Amino acid sequence: MNNKYIIYMKAGPYCGYGLDEIEKIKNNEDKLYGKFYWGYGGVFCHPKRVLDFANEAIKKGKKVLVYFSLTQSKFVSRIPHCYYQSPDKNSWELLPPEVILVGNQYSLVCSKLKRVNFVINLYNYLATLGKHPGKSLGDYVRYRVDKATAIYKSEKSKLTRNITISYVCELVPPYCVYVK
Repeated sequence: MNNKYIIYMKAGPYCGYGLDEIEKIKNNEDKLYGKFYWGYGGVFCHPKRVLDFANEAIKKGKKVLVYFSLTQSKFVSRIPHCYYQSPDKNSWELLPPEVILVGNQYSLVCSKLKRVNFVINLYNYLATLGKHPGKSLGDYVRYRVDKATAIYKSEKSKLTRNITISYVCELVPPYCVYVK
């Protein structure tokens, strides 16, 4: 399943929630609101960059899918529950009441989270972020880099770095927000 435009992220236990529990929470949000919020932090996949990426895909009539690979890392943050969202950090509005976001600076806005089990070769994607956009995702996702926007390239790479994708969802409007 090689979608043209993807956001790749690692997913695992987060701020005291197990991944199965997170899946239930996000599916409940999706059922209630027609979308769910997948929070994250750090310097990778800044909302402005995610929005530019999503808008490029939409202009070309393509969907952006979020591919999650599993990690056993247990992340804990000092950032408390988030109750507000903003598209630009200027105007803030309350998140819907059943949304649970803990330890986040940003959130993807998604729908249709489902468990899957397929393998992608990271070298078959080009990362669109970083100092050198167009670098293969296989070279870009290293060490502390755990998320990226990427485009599937038509020619197959001779290099291989296979990653099992365990969850997929679709990015939906407003695509990405700041949260606090």
